[in-house]
Amino acid sequence: MKFLFLIAILPLATNALVPLLSLSVGDAFPAKALSKWGLKGKTSVVYFFGADDAPSCKKQSALFDESFDEFQKAGAKVVGVRNDAGDKGAALSQTLVVDEDDDIRNEIGIPKDFFVLGGRETYVLNKKGEVELVFNNQFNVDKHVELALEKAEELKGQGGGGGGFALPDFSEFLAGVGK
Repeated sequence: MKFLFLIAILPLATNALVPLLSLSVGDAFPAKALSKWGLKGKTSVVYFFGADDAPSCKKQSALFDESFDEFQKAGAKVVGVRNDAGDKGAALSQTLVVDEDDDIRNEIGIPKDFFVLGGRETYVLNKKGEVELVFNNQFNVDKHVELALEKAEELKGQGGGGGGFALPDFSEFLAGVGK
């Protein structure tokens, strides 16, 4: 019996298995959510968590909030999504929204961890609303922020991702003009 429990919990603790139903890199994030949360046409970080006052959820929100300025410099809007039961009215710099009846969570296919906890999943989206990064780990809340910020900064360096346009470097050409 202990062996079966270990098999059931190992993927959750190590992030060894990616949920089969959730979004993958390259997938489109639900347009309804993008519009509703003001993310259409913006590089965005959307993270799903349980409740404002649960210790690990509170820590995750606080970490995203501490990095708020860095995300802004990277050109990314951060939105934390919790279910209606988890809404305790936390006041943070980032946008916090309530996913009524877990509609978006269910549409995406974020599974419950341990069969009861709302899955902790973070997405980084390019300006076209396409998923650039997915991270699912119930325990390592620091890694959600770290990976999301790295990807947001990478997207900024690429012109925001999703077909953003960046001018070529003409410095060598211009240096030779007039010589």
